[in-house]
Order: sequence, then structure tokens, then C-alpha cells
Amino acid sequence: MTHESALLDPDARRRLHARKDAAARVAGSGAALLARIAAAPEGYALVHHASDIARHGRLLTPRPGRAEVRVVVTPGREAAEWHVDAAGRDRPGLLAAITGVLTGEGMDVTQAVVATWDDGAALQALVVRSATAPDPARLQVRFAAALRGPAGWSGVADAGIRFDDGASPVFTACQVRATDRPGLLHDITSGMAAVGVDIHAARATTVAGTAMDHFDLTDGSGRKLDTALKAAVHRALRTGPAAEPSRRGRGGR
Repeated sequence: MTHESALLDPDARRRLHARKDAAARVAGSGAALLARIAAAPEGYALVHHASDIARHGRLLTPRPGRAEVRVVVTPGREAAEWHVDAAGRDRPGLLAAITGVLTGEGMDVTQAVVATWDDGAALQALVVRSATAPDPARLQVRFAAALRGPAGWSGVADAGIRFDDGASPVFTACQVRATDRPGLLHDITSGMAAVGVDIHAARATTVAGTAMDHFDLTDGSGRKLDTALKAAVHRALRTGPAAEPSRRGRGGR
């Protein structure tokens, strides 16, 4: 049992097992694929439908190469809404790089869930708004290029930032609230990456024009954030690139 499942109540644990079992039935055969689904992080699996987990499992199997980013685009439930699923290898700045590309392509990221597996596979499951269908081949090329260098970013002056060290035995939970705008998630994750924070999981949502983004964080050595690093996150997010010298972390693990 992982540290996450140990924190789940019995009902949530039953739902988790049922969700993974259903995803395995949808996904089909293949030992590697079924193992990928079985090992899916609990927080991720509990917020996705079985069909989504099966699709993501296929995208991540076999594990992407170090320089590889695979992309699948599917229509969303509303007009001009699209699911952009990107599978790659866990690395510094992954989420910041991907959201930077989407912003540059004129897409508004309205939801995002980040999940990583123990073998280093990483999934970014995003919902975007775009008048035209995103081109997965173009995004794959642009995502891979973005990982080779940092993109520009801005501060979030109205960011409300709250940390919680009691929500997990290994992560510092962080909630960031701000007025929603295009590029907001990219600016938040870039600020975290700039001060050396690792993002192990993320859930980004928007309600009535306010973004409410949740992150599971550690420092670059895998420990919870100390007081100084929390203060650095505050400064970087509120002020922007001038706030801190870059100490690049896994801003999108």
C-alpha cells in the first residue's frame, strides 16, 4: 500500500480499486499496459473515468523515451473544448514547458491533472479551450523543443498561496488561488520551477472566474518545503522572474 492509499478511507479505496479494474477491462490485454494501470497514482485515478485511465495507460505504454513526448487530442464535452494528453518522462519543468506551448498556441488551459509513475513515466492531462482542434503532431514537436529551454513567464500579483504540511506524510500541499486568465497555470508552475520546487501532482480547476490550483510539492531533494523555500515560492509567484535567481526544479513532475 502506498502512502497515498494509506490515507484513503475504505469507501475511497473501494472506488479506487473498482476504477482501476474497469480501466483494465476497457484497455484490453497486454501485461505492461495492465501493470501501468494498476500502478496509476491514487489521486489521479480517483478523478478520471475508467476510459480516460485506459487511454492514458495506452499512451504511456511502453514508457516514453527521455527525449520523447507523445500527444493525444480528443474532443471535450463542450464546444471548443479539447482534452490534450501528453506523455513523457519525468523531468524538471515539464508542466511549465507544456503549458507555455499551449499558451503560445492561443489555447486556454482550464483544467490540468499531473501524475507520475515510479518508473519515471509522467502524464499531463489537460483540458483546453481552442476554436480549432489542436494538432497533436505539431504539439509533440513543440513540446519536445520547449523542454530544451525555459519559456518566459510573469508574476501573479493577486495570487493567494496556502501551504499545508499535514495533508501528506511526504509532500507539502499547496493551493494557489488567482483570477483566471490565459497563461496563468504556466506562470504559476514556472515560478515554482524557478526556485527549485518539484511538482509531483497537480490539479487545476476554474470556478466562476477564479482559478483554484492544487499542487503536491517537495524540494529538489524530495523533502517537504522548509520555511525559506515557501517564502521563495511566495516571492516568485507574486513578483515574477526578478524575484529570485533561477534554481531550476521539477516544475511539472
